[in-house]
Amino acid sequence: MKVIGLDGCARGRIGVVLEGDVVSACFFTSITEVPELVPDVPVIAVDIPIGLLDGGPRKADVLARGMLAGRASTIFNAPPRECLKNVKSYPDANATSQRVVGRGLSQQSFALRPKILDVDEFWEVTACAVWEVHPELSIAKINHGQVLAAKTTRARMTQRRNAPASVGIVLDHVDVEAATKATTDDVLDAGVCAWTAREILEGRAIYLPDPPEVDARGHLATIGV
Repeated sequence: MKVIGLDGCARGRIGVVLEGDVVSACFFTSITEVPELVPDVPVIAVDIPIGLLDGGPRKADVLARGMLAGRASTIFNAPPRECLKNVKSYPDANATSQRVVGRGLSQQSFALRPKILDVDEFWEVTACAVWEVHPELSIAKINHGQVLAAKTTRARMTQRRNAPASVGIVLDHVDVEAATKATTDDVLDAGVCAWTAREILEGRAIYLPDPPEVDARGHLATIGV
C-alpha cells in the first residue's frame, strides 16, 4: 500500500511516494492535488503544523524540541489559529499573537501561512489520514536516536542522504522533472516524511504528545515520529 511524505518548497510541495519497494516523486502546487495525482493513499505525512491552538505553546512543539538536542531551533512554535485568517501583514499577525497567547509570532511562522492554510482546509474534506511530521525527528528515529548536525558541510549532507537510503528509500533516480522543482534538501526531507508515513500506517509510529491536544476545529495537535 502506498504512502506519501510532503515537504514544502519554493513553488509548492515536493512529495515522495512509497509503494512497496518502489520510490517515486511528485510535485504539487497544493496538497489538494494529492488525491488526483496519487490516488488511494491512506496516509499523507506533511511537514507543517496542523493542530493550531489559541493557547500555547503546543505540547507537540515542546516535546519535539526536547528530542532534538542541539537542533531544537528547527522546531518553531505553531501560530495560534487566529493568526491565520483576517490578518493582512506580519505586524498584524504578530500583534494578534501577542494579544491571544501573550507571545510574538516569528516571521518564519507567518511566511508559512499559505501552506498552513492549504493543509488546514484540505484536512477538513479529505478521506486520507493527514499527519503532521518533522524531518529532523524522522531522521533521528532512523538513526536510532542520533540527531544529525546542521547540513552545512558536504559530509553532513552525505549523512542526511544516507539516512533515507538506510531504510530503503533511495532518491537518486526519482522523477527528474518533479525533483528539479525542489532543492535536494526538500527531496530528502520529503523522503524521510514518507518513511514516517509508513511508520504511521504500519503502527510503529509514536506521537508527541499521546494523547494529542485538539484544536477548536477538531484537528490533532500532535507530531508523528
